[in-house]
Amino acid sequence: MTEDTLTAEKLNQAVLMRTLMPDAQGGKLAETLREAGALFRTSVLNDIIDRLMDAWKGLPYANENSPATAPDNIAWLHYYTPTQDWLVTRRFFDVRDCKVFGKTMFYAARVGRDRLTGVTYGHFMLDDIKARNARLDLYWTPQPVNDALRNL
Repeated sequence: MTEDTLTAEKLNQAVLMRTLMPDAQGGKLAETLREAGALFRTSVLNDIIDRLMDAWKGLPYANENSPATAPDNIAWLHYYTPTQDWLVTRRFFDVRDCKVFGKTMFYAARVGRDRLTGVTYGHFMLDDIKARNARLDLYWTPQPVNDALRNL
C-alpha cells in the first residue's frame, strides 16, 4: 500500500468512527485519550479502531429490498441505553472518500426491558438511536443475535 492509500484509509476510519459514535461519547473518548499516557492512548485507541473496523467490514450492506433479517443473524454492532439495546445486523450506508453515502440507517433488533420477549426487528435511523443517548459498545464482540440476547 502506498502512503496515500494508508492516509485515505485512516481518514475513512475517522469519518466512520465519527459517524457511528454519538457526539458525547466521541468527545469523552477524545478527552480520555488527551489525558492518558502515550502507551495507554495507543493501545486503547488501536484496539477500539481494530474492533470497530473488523465489525464494519463484516456488517452486511443491504439495499431497501433486502428480506427481513432472521434472529440468528450476526449482531455486528451494539448500541445501548439503560433501558434499550440495538443489535445491528445490516447497514444501508457506506463511508468512502471521507464521505457517507446512503441513508445512515441500520436493520437491527431493538431490545427493551424484557430481553427475550421484548425484541422488535426493523429499520432504525442512526440519528434516532443517537438521539436516545445510546452509546456504541466499543468492546462488543460480534455474535449471533440469539446469543447476544442471552448475554445482554
